[in-house]
Amino acid sequence: MRASYHTAALRLTNLRLPRTITGMAFNPDEVVETFQAAAEENQMSPMRAQQVVHLPPEGEFWIAGDLHDHRRNLEKLLYSVDLANNPHRQLILQEVVHGDHWDAGGAEGSWETLAKIADLKCKFPRQVHFLLANHDLAQIHGEGIMKGGQSVCAAFNKGVKRDFGTQAGVAQAAITEFLLSFPLAIRSSNGLFFSHSVPADNEVAGFDYTVFDRGLTGTDYQRKTGPVYQLIWGRRTTPPFVDLFLEKVGAQLIVTGHQPQEMGFARNGERHLIIASDHNQGVFIRASLSDALDLNTLVGGMTKFVSVALPSAETGG
Repeated sequence: MRASYHTAALRLTNLRLPRTITGMAFNPDEVVETFQAAAEENQMSPMRAQQVVHLPPEGEFWIAGDLHDHRRNLEKLLYSVDLANNPHRQLILQEVVHGDHWDAGGAEGSWETLAKIADLKCKFPRQVHFLLANHDLAQIHGEGIMKGGQSVCAAFNKGVKRDFGTQAGVAQAAITEFLLSFPLAIRSSNGLFFSHSVPADNEVAGFDYTVFDRGLTGTDYQRKTGPVYQLIWGRRTTPPFVDLFLEKVGAQLIVTGHQPQEMGFARNGERHLIIASDHNQGVFIRASLSDALDLNTLVGGMTKFVSVALPSAETGG
């Protein structure tokens, strides 16, 4: 592990907005170091077995849905979870990249929020966890997810080039390393399974469930046919096939993101909860890691971001 990563992480504490907007300077070497250190923390975590993080049997989990660089909601979440004063809390984040912070030249700035959560991982390595999501994989592969007629992956790359200049290639490599270090799933001893999504109905029965318990290869990420792709891109899985998936992975309930939710969440049967965190009506969940849980308990543990007041305005939405 790199000896200087704690220093690099601490120096990022005040990193807020892309410098092209605020004029604030940052040290590219320190940002790259933080991405690299956070990737190592993800890979070397004692809580991780292959592609799954196993949460402790006591305490609480807090989980957000897709954030998509909603900076105000991330600030509210971090203020609420207060990790420094609550070491028993486990925070799960997913799909931070590709938001609404674009400049006039078509450059998108979510690398900066990605750096912020990498910094968070360095500070709280046994409390902060990530789930690999479809936008992460698209960014790794440069796939053309479109928004307003423009590729969000190309816009992300343009933002990195804008801000890192001649060091953009090194920064891109560190970002890719960080994204590839994300686990596929997280589970708890009281029966919960967390992943970005669930394979589609026609993929559940034949899904390669060994993907959670081994190292990954290039074919695992392959479009349409790879199990990583199927897991994080699956949509509209019906309750009977969610039940089959849960039977295969040995869990009772599953919480995912991926599918937009206008009111912040949706029940998909009695064992699957879908949440979103990228708008004011979005939600996060807080629940026990030791108590018996059902879907009603999880819904009861939801907080809408619009209901959270920060002590002072810090960032835009």
